[in-house]
Amino acid sequence: MRSGLRRRQVSRVARLVSRQPSFESLEGRHLLSGLGGRLPETVVAPVAAVAVEAASTRVRPLLVRRADRPGRSSVRERNLVYTAPGEPEQRLDIYVPRGEAPEGGWPVVLAIHGGGWRRYSKEQYAARVANPLLRAGFAVVAPNYSLSAPGRPSWPVPRDQLRQAVRWIHTQADRFQLNDQQIAAMGESAGGHLAALLGTAPGEPDSRVQAVIDFYGPVDLVSLPDQSPEAKFAINQFLGGAAFDLAQRRAASPLDHVSPDDPPVLIVQGTADTVVPRAQSDAFAEALGQAGVPYRYVLIPNAPHGFALNVNGRSLMPSIVEFLRDAFARPN
Repeated sequence: MRSGLRRRQVSRVARLVSRQPSFESLEGRHLLSGLGGRLPETVVAPVAAVAVEAASTRVRPLLVRRADRPGRSSVRERNLVYTAPGEPEQRLDIYVPRGEAPEGGWPVVLAIHGGGWRRYSKEQYAARVANPLLRAGFAVVAPNYSLSAPGRPSWPVPRDQLRQAVRWIHTQADRFQLNDQQIAAMGESAGGHLAALLGTAPGEPDSRVQAVIDFYGPVDLVSLPDQSPEAKFAINQFLGGAAFDLAQRRAASPLDHVSPDDPPVLIVQGTADTVVPRAQSDAFAEALGQAGVPYRYVLIPNAPHGFALNVNGRSLMPSIVEFLRDAFARPN
């Protein structure tokens, strides 16, 4: 995150958009594709026709520094139980910007951690993303969910738990001054997969989200095992015996649930990702486009798996904020 952006305390989404250059101007050539509905057309091109040029030869890994940890810029409560009574208990943390909430309440980002459905935690993901989102005027809800382990698959429990996390936001909207009509699900890798499932297979109406931000999430669990040996191991542990059942792999694949009433989707993918290859995001973008779902697809040249909101010191936040502003402006 650039030092200039760190110093600014941004309470409204529009202020950040108006003051910050977009990621497009920072990175050079990139791809935004499939913009539709009310989302503005800035660059429109078919995926296969765009040659993405590298801005650099390597992407430096993002290190979590003490200053990145959510702190004085937010009011926070930790380890709040969000699952229903009688079910395996899961907890979340909530971070709310200080100051007066905008009319209707703070828009919300449900920040879902990755880790192959088997590791990492809400605290680790919040340390990577919460402060930039808070400064941009978003409340952040970071949930844990049931992780898989050898001999203990977790599917479909994480999907169902995160639906409950969305319902929790609705029930707590008044308490935390949240806008429960402006909820975005965001995640990296396995978290991106679960965020995409919330958008494409939301369950009941009170578990729907209004936007999805998918950072290199696996979306087709049928084809991915042949594309990535590392992903195959994680999928087999996540699904257990269901990994050998084609219908179950499809049930766990956001790609198989895309429909015209899905919320807008922002896909962010590195071209050098070998864990979740670009082919996964290409297929997701194509399916969204065919269904008429508004989406944006951003390819990051030479980026491997695992980057967060910064690439070589360049912030993705302006593009994320612009996407959310437009997505939330659409009628629900």
